[in-house]
Amino acid sequence: MLPARALALAATLALTACAGGPPPPKPWAETAARELNLSLASFELQGRRVTVTRSAVVSGPLPVVVYLPGIGQGSEAGQRWAATWAKAGYAVLAVQPLEEDAAAWRSALARAGEFRELGELHYGDTMRAARLNALRRLLAALHATPLAIGAELDWQRAAVAGYETGAQAVLDLGSDTGAWLPRAVIAISPPPMAAAAATPPAMLITSDTDGDALGLVRQPAERRRAFDTLRPGAGWLLSPPGPSHAALSGTLAPEGWHTQDQHHGREAMGGQRSGMGGGRGDQGPAGGSPRGPRSGSATEAAQADLNEAMRLSTAFLDAQLRGAAMPESTSLTPR
Repeated sequence: MLPARALALAATLALTACAGGPPPPKPWAETAARELNLSLASFELQGRRVTVTRSAVVSGPLPVVVYLPGIGQGSEAGQRWAATWAKAGYAVLAVQPLEEDAAAWRSALARAGEFRELGELHYGDTMRAARLNALRRLLAALHATPLAIGAELDWQRAAVAGYETGAQAVLDLGSDTGAWLPRAVIAISPPPMAAAAATPPAMLITSDTDGDALGLVRQPAERRRAFDTLRPGAGWLLSPPGPSHAALSGTLAPEGWHTQDQHHGREAMGGQRSGMGGGRGDQGPAGGSPRGPRSGSATEAAQADLNEAMRLSTAFLDAQLRGAAMPESTSLTPR
């Protein structure tokens, strides 16, 4: 006869099998509130949705990180970055400056499979200028608008971070020295570009597997170009080993993707949902460069690779906004 503990284990395994495997992931709002002690809120500003993530147990005034998501993403993207910085005591305000960027995978070019042309459009001069102008208007409005988020914000200690097109925008902020500038910027997976001359102290984050499914970046190393144009002493290149372009987005996989999203490393994604930005329910380009999870969603395995990048990005914010010392790491190269 089997021991009682073995019988209990067998019964548990049988029930799991009957249920068709592990339960689906919890909604992000539930995880944020119950497990991470985070407070989530959102509001409309200039026709754009702003998502606020902050600690539920840290009082203000809170230093600010404005986060700009990538192609095909809305303000709910980048939860892993937002949660990391919020747990460290920052108020993270995520906003997609342009509706065209948010709706990229619903566009005529995406439906026609013209993904390179789509990338050239969104990274091109016209949309680049429109995005930067929209961002500057939003930043001014955020300063002027009392935010009903339950905490006071300290705009004297503020940074702007972005992924993909968002990274392009934060590296363009210093092109107008008459405009308000944050004290620091974080550019995650930027396109090959030069940073503006007056770019604030910057951390550029990319990896050797930071691929490109739109066909605009031939080698991941090209994403480091902006680092070489930053002012000496005011730039840091963070190159964590392992994270794919998708994992670097810091965006959680939507419910229903978690089973298929266990691919990692250099496995090709074939006909699965992918791309440089990858929204929650929109079709991105298939194929492309070697990469891990589909763009816009990060698996548990990819998250392990991202832990060091999250820790060092927080240390960078602490150094620039709170006067802490910059850490040393083999993944971190100063300019």
